[in-house]
Amino acid sequence: MTLDKTPLLEVKDLSLSFRQYKKGLRETTMQVIHRLDMKIYEGEIVAVIGASGSGKSLLANAILGILPEHAQLSGILNYKGEPITAEKQTALRGKEISLIPQSVHALDPLMKTSKQVQAVVRKGNRKTTQREVFQQIGLPIEVEKQYPFELSGGMARRVLAATSIISSANLIIADEPTPGLDPHALNETVYPIKELATAGKGIMFITHDINTALKIADRVVVMNEGETVDQANVEDFTGKGERLKHPYTRKLWNVLPQNDFVSLKSPPVNAMVKPMDGSLVVKEMAYHYPNESPIFEQLNLKLNAGEVVGLFGYSGSGKSTMAQLIAGYMNPHEGTVEVDGETDFRARIHPVQLIWQHPEAVINPKWQMKKILTEAQVSDKELLQVLEIKEEWLSRYPSELSGGELQRFCVARALHENTKYIIADEMTTMLDAITQAQIWQAVLKLARQRNIGVLAISHDHHLLQRVSDRVIDFETLENREA
Repeated sequence: MTLDKTPLLEVKDLSLSFRQYKKGLRETTMQVIHRLDMKIYEGEIVAVIGASGSGKSLLANAILGILPEHAQLSGILNYKGEPITAEKQTALRGKEISLIPQSVHALDPLMKTSKQVQAVVRKGNRKTTQREVFQQIGLPIEVEKQYPFELSGGMARRVLAATSIISSANLIIADEPTPGLDPHALNETVYPIKELATAGKGIMFITHDINTALKIADRVVVMNEGETVDQANVEDFTGKGERLKHPYTRKLWNVLPQNDFVSLKSPPVNAMVKPMDGSLVVKEMAYHYPNESPIFEQLNLKLNAGEVVGLFGYSGSGKSTMAQLIAGYMNPHEGTVEVDGETDFRARIHPVQLIWQHPEAVINPKWQMKKILTEAQVSDKELLQVLEIKEEWLSRYPSELSGGELQRFCVARALHENTKYIIADEMTTMLDAITQAQIWQAVLKLARQRNIGVLAISHDHHLLQRVSDRVIDFETLENREA
């Protein structure tokens, strides 16, 4: 690749801030990006990594021209050597420049997936093209007849990826396109993205997942607190990170579960000082959506108080559906869920709390974070300190927080004083490695203190081995004794 030609995208000395009004109508400015530099050439994949809240998604929004009105932007943004003006952004958006959005809620909930993907096709037979790309990224043919709410998180992400893969854009911005995907689905999703680069398109691959970035990228741009701190080659990520120039980049690399991630395992259940005082038992549970085949039948599971159980399973296997059934959000068609011998929790707060994979889906966007905690009857200041929730965040709305910041509130809300068991459904999939380790450290510390049982659902075997007392495969839960 020749890097002396004109970049497809050039970002130079970019700064972004937001005007805010505090009590007494005092105007203040919050800077989120400053002195940011990067280039992307045709046929190149550049991964942009960094901590949650470092400004990665805001960079994508700035390029596309979809920032809110109170945003203040300065610096240079060039596309094919020419400035990206507001007028040009409108002309380029969705045509020359395409976005794979971070949130699965970007899909229209009232439209079948096939129609949403076909709407992007400019040439040829729309249905044929849509089916070809579905096959290319490993989506079953029946997915085209389903609505987004009928899909697993991993399947919904692949549908989002399909809309950009199928477009004629020259620059594709992929904002966290792969969290929540099992290894097989991950490979099927990143392969066509690599093929797009081979065909000459430029790819900005925004991700928290360093491992995926290293599989797909030519170069890695590292952001921290809104600034470019490092630009590294893929081959520099090896060993203890001796070849990485910046200490922050080395920290991101070394904190991964397969590297120097500190073991957070609780003591083995039979060695715990605190006596066991109950269990969560799922017996013969079955569930299916209307007019569909069962997702699972005769599912059995047992989780002891104070125990951490890791659960691995492929995308679309039914893990999240099972989690919602156990936590009381839905009722199984057959079977029972017993918590410490009880099955009816309608008169009180449910003793099983679910920490969802996508925090933005379960937080009221019109409430400030302080009200959200009050509504959940969470006022434990020590809990907020352990989760490193800053006082200034309490006056913000969900849209003003990063994914990692928002997920900390979801964890706090789940750790009500009456909580006996927690289901962490891909709890840290959307988060950078440093924040992931911090949140798991906090959750397991509190779980040990309160003797809370934790069911950790993840596609990351390395993470499950680090945090769990035992790891089980979801496929083995059917037709076995609890």
